[in-house]
Amino acid sequence: MDSNRDFTLKQERSLDIFDILTFLWRKKFRIIITAGLLASLGAYYVIHLPKIYVASSILLLSAKDSGLTLPSSLSAITSGEDTRQDTYIEFMRSRQFVQTVVDDLALYNLHEYQQSTDGGYVSEKDYATTKLLNQFSVSKLSNTDMLKITVESLTPSSAAEIANHIGPAFFAYYALINRQKADSKSQWLNDQLNELKNSLSQSEERLLTFLRDNELVNVESQVELAKSEIAGLISQKIHIDRAVAESQGSMVQLATISGGQQDYLQIPAIQNNALIRDLRIRRGQQQLLMEGVTKRYLHKHPKYIAAKAGLEAIDTEFTMLINQLVNGLRSSNETLKARQRQILAQIQETKERHANLGKHSMQISRMQREIESTQHLYEMFLSRLQETEILKDLDDGDDFAIVDSASEPTFPAKPKVVMGIALSVIFSCVFSFGFWFILHLVSDKYTRFKSMLSNLDVPILSMVPRIKQTKANKGKPFALSMHSEGERNYQYFEAIRSLRTGLLVKNNQHKNAVIAVTSIGERDGKSEISTSLADSFSRMEKTLLIDVDLRQPKIGEMFDIDANLPGLTSFLGNKSSFSKCIHAVHSSPLILMPSGPLPPDPLAYISKPRFAAFLHKLRGYYERVVIETPPINTVSDAIAVGKFVDGVIIVCDAEKNEGADLLLALQRVHEAELPLLGVVFNRVKDLRSNMNKRQGLVSRLKRAFGIR
Repeated sequence: MDSNRDFTLKQERSLDIFDILTFLWRKKFRIIITAGLLASLGAYYVIHLPKIYVASSILLLSAKDSGLTLPSSLSAITSGEDTRQDTYIEFMRSRQFVQTVVDDLALYNLHEYQQSTDGGYVSEKDYATTKLLNQFSVSKLSNTDMLKITVESLTPSSAAEIANHIGPAFFAYYALINRQKADSKSQWLNDQLNELKNSLSQSEERLLTFLRDNELVNVESQVELAKSEIAGLISQKIHIDRAVAESQGSMVQLATISGGQQDYLQIPAIQNNALIRDLRIRRGQQQLLMEGVTKRYLHKHPKYIAAKAGLEAIDTEFTMLINQLVNGLRSSNETLKARQRQILAQIQETKERHANLGKHSMQISRMQREIESTQHLYEMFLSRLQETEILKDLDDGDDFAIVDSASEPTFPAKPKVVMGIALSVIFSCVFSFGFWFILHLVSDKYTRFKSMLSNLDVPILSMVPRIKQTKANKGKPFALSMHSEGERNYQYFEAIRSLRTGLLVKNNQHKNAVIAVTSIGERDGKSEISTSLADSFSRMEKTLLIDVDLRQPKIGEMFDIDANLPGLTSFLGNKSSFSKCIHAVHSSPLILMPSGPLPPDPLAYISKPRFAAFLHKLRGYYERVVIETPPINTVSDAIAVGKFVDGVIIVCDAEKNEGADLLLALQRVHEAELPLLGVVFNRVKDLRSNMNKRQGLVSRLKRAFGIR
């Protein structure tokens, strides 16, 4: 079974690939045209992007005492060798420093750094600063103490001028900032660290005091222990409640007994007692002995007197034993009730203890969060203090130099036209394919049905195309015109044969002698499918077609059978024999049983035991029985019939029905636990053209890859 399922999944996966290839072949012109238009627009946009020039300069940032490396004392303070360079980069990227560069070069007067308005361009320092922040970057050169400054601009001269000015401006700005703020900032940070340290110590002391006062070691373990204790007590309570209920039942029976040994024997606890059973056996034996002695001897005979005394002794013992058992039942009932009250008190006590532990756990969590927050602030201020210590040493120990000045670029660095056009082409192709493929999936209702049924593990039995009937054959059984129609509706008959073959294959695993055919709604074509399937089966085995649609029967009308002739309702109502209720079909070995006169309550007819027995007997006379039922989403007749059949087929109009309708029908079948065989999609459009196109595409692919 698993191997067959794997084969089906692999086959479906290969068909999905051909579905995509078929879609590509059918929509190739639309995809190409859309991709071409998008690629052209993208190329036009890339070509007309503004030209950006890039200039770069290299700065050396190191210490005087150790050449091109950071001093050892500074390395000990910082967390790594790159901390100093990271500090330099952050200073260069600060808005205050960038504003000094804008003021030095008067960049706000350049057209590129002016903000556009409706009346022209406005000179603003803040806008020019923001613009420059977005146009220059600072990066570290690996394994060196050098930084690379890169500036982007619309003019080559501006790019080179700004890149060469940033280095000297940074050297002067950095020294000034260190001299003015290092001392005051260091003192302030030390004060903050002391306060945080005291606050951290107080928080930790409060936590330890709380744990010590409440005698808490491991709150989580105590909470889990309380939960386990509650669970065990609840389990004991359930057991005691069950025992109390049984004992209370015995007490109720004892209260209703007016007297007499036989009344007490009706109580199960007394009746099932081993001593009671033994006494009853002994009394029966003594009674038999007494009856034998009575027949032979008079009441004054010694054997008669002995037998009677023995019987009275057993009765006395019987009465005493019953009284003991009754007293024992009452005592046991009181004991169980007392135990029940004790367990309830224990459960309440444990719940209160668990609630207190929960409150303690929340309080501890709040204290721990307070400690973690204070610790985080302490570490953050400590890091700031280390940065301040670095600033103190820069004025005396740092050696700044310009290693390489920027030169005016000759060619623009951005945009990269070739790469941009290539990405535009790739994006256009992907977008065009995705756009048309999504439209195809949205419009292809059958694809959504197929995906939904695959997720629900419901098989698709067949895809039946829309039939083309002439005016003369309209409303007639379409399957019977198969030989006269020729090739005009060949795909329809092939679909019916495929449905029959699928059911025969399923028949090898499970006997599907009686098959019910229903639909989702009205006029979904279930009558055509039922008659065509029954006719197809009748040409291989003895088949009976029954119209159980007692609300709007169609099969009798399709075969020109008078509605007043005997049918199913006549047979179930004992008004006609079975032979008078069935009819032969012209030009087909099919046997038909129409609905007969319509009853006022159809569901009552098919719910009778006679209907179930009737279907059971048909299995012995016919190899295949096809039953047409009303739509499953409209009435409950199909569900009632489905309880007595071997399999149910749902007919879905691929064009009219929606996914919600199909899902509702499958849900009703699942809730009723009916033996669902699968779904038949009816009136599928363009099935022949789709199959021909797919076959043509497969043939072309095989020729392209040299496969025969």
